[in-house]
Amino acid sequence: MQSLPKPQFSSWLLKQVETGQYAGLCYVEPNKFRVPWKHNSRKDCSDEDSKIFRAWAVASGKINEFPNDKARWKTNFRCALNNLSVRFKMVKDNSKNSDDPHKVYEIINTAQNQDGLATRDPWEDADIIPDIYSSSTEYLLSANEVQYHIKQEQPWTENYGQQNQPATESYPVAAENNPQLLPVQQICYGVTPAPVLTSPQPGLFDLEVSIHYRKKEMVKMTLNTPRLQLHYNSEALGYEAFKLCFPSTDGLLDHKQIEYTNRILNSIQRGLFLEVQETGIYAWRQDRCHVFASTSDPSLANAEPAKLPQNTMVELLNFEKFVNELKQFKENNGRSPEYTITMCFGEKFPDGKPLEKKLIVVKVVPLICRHLHEMAQMEGASSLYSSNVSLQISHNSLYDLISSCFPLQTAEDPMRDAALFPNQI
Repeated sequence: MQSLPKPQFSSWLLKQVETGQYAGLCYVEPNKFRVPWKHNSRKDCSDEDSKIFRAWAVASGKINEFPNDKARWKTNFRCALNNLSVRFKMVKDNSKNSDDPHKVYEIINTAQNQDGLATRDPWEDADIIPDIYSSSTEYLLSANEVQYHIKQEQPWTENYGQQNQPATESYPVAAENNPQLLPVQQICYGVTPAPVLTSPQPGLFDLEVSIHYRKKEMVKMTLNTPRLQLHYNSEALGYEAFKLCFPSTDGLLDHKQIEYTNRILNSIQRGLFLEVQETGIYAWRQDRCHVFASTSDPSLANAEPAKLPQNTMVELLNFEKFVNELKQFKENNGRSPEYTITMCFGEKFPDGKPLEKKLIVVKVVPLICRHLHEMAQMEGASSLYSSNVSLQISHNSLYDLISSCFPLQTAEDPMRDAALFPNQI
């Protein structure tokens, strides 16, 4: 028996507001409504306070993954709400109010078709589409299905021959008496990230992260963190990192794009950990979804797909290599160094195909590398290297800055800091 399709969140939420069945969930103005937001740790937190969060867990199909976890219900609801920042805007945060914790949201873009549902999708005629959900044990989509329906490459995921198990079963657990494991930050699309650059010169841990669903940029933010987890509603407990949840597909319009993107999202689970070290940027892939990463130009026809192995620490960007290439570039003895890390989830990459046709792409830019590259360009480097170019170059300023930014050490063993990643995934 097939489960009911997940409803579009914005229309679902507004219907719940109108019912009056949830304490504290109501309109405060014609275009503004409030949501109760009591913290689960409070002694007076009751089932009624979590009722709206549980209702969305049921409607979205997540209740089976965490049937009794109120915190996960709330996270699931918050992610869905923040994913629709083009529809709902938080105008008041009273969640810290001890007497009446709540948040107030304004309904915006009311002139637009709600959730884009009025736009007919050419693939809505279900009778011409084979039932790709007929097998409960097969996850991979066939190449013919994807090429026919969305003219896209086959999403890759690990096929274990069984249904997904709740991610909570395999979370790494922190030791009970481990004081250095502090509460970590989580962010979903639409939330203003706490760490924002204020200095004109970025530091080693300053990153620009963007998430793209085909041509649509879903998330773009600047943050400061040595560790980042890219996940889909499956935070890794006991691991101190900045938690970035992939946005839902609620803002997309194409029916088949939504379907295939959701299949990849559901396989991401705990996803990928990124670690910024003095020697470079490293990754640690988890769970079922295949991830391909590269710093090369994705349009190159001869580029080799590089799949990240599971549960293994892999170097994505080497700072020493970048610095050497930057120096050659500055002296017009080499091409512009590559430093943007592009990761494709669920599909082969790079394969010479346009990047905007990939279903899920994440780009990570270390801002210190961009800053140094721009300095090299300002001081005379040409992106078209030539031995015939004669330029006046200030050697000291850039090289001194490089030395101050990268305390480069030749890492005899790149795994020396592997303990920063979860040991048992």
